[in-house]
Amino acid sequence: MAKITGPIDTSLFRKAPVNGQGKVVLGWIGSATSVQYLELIKGPLSRLAHQYPQVIVRVVGANGWQLPGVNVETKDWRLEEEGQDLADFDVGLMPIIEDSWTLGKGGYKLLQYMASALPVVASPVGINNEIVQDGVTGFLADSDREWEDRLAQLVQDASLRQRMGAGGRTLVENRYSLSTQQQQFLDILTEVADSGRYL
Repeated sequence: MAKITGPIDTSLFRKAPVNGQGKVVLGWIGSATSVQYLELIKGPLSRLAHQYPQVIVRVVGANGWQLPGVNVETKDWRLEEEGQDLADFDVGLMPIIEDSWTLGKGGYKLLQYMASALPVVASPVGINNEIVQDGVTGFLADSDREWEDRLAQLVQDASLRQRMGAGGRTLVENRYSLSTQQQQFLDILTEVADSGRYL
């Protein structure tokens, strides 16, 4: 039987053209209660910022978060600005720990990033392992060294960012978009009706 996840309306997200020059924005979007997860990668972010002065860490939804020695930009989340905020990122970040709460999460942050044609770097926790095609639409990183190495690859290579971002957008359109999930839901209802089993 088909599997239904939280769908995403891909029409709300777009990506600005990849700029191979100038700053590289490592972006995170979330809430003040979940910004704690960014602390998991503060070491890799600090070292990257020291090695690559063009790196900016942009945090949307947790105004005031800072990391000494790193160029951090923060702003409040607003629904009407969300699409543009994501379009202004170059890489989407999703560090997270593994616990009963995070194992129940649906990976919506990743889907937003990928719908915006962003390459992602995420912790290999729960549904993240299903959503991210490691090395194709982004990277899964399980240690400080992996986070630093994977992000460095993306900072250095604009064509890699573009290629992975395009792959992520295609994946979301084909598997997680609102229209795709609607069809899968209809298929499930049809299958149940045809089998004679009723909920």
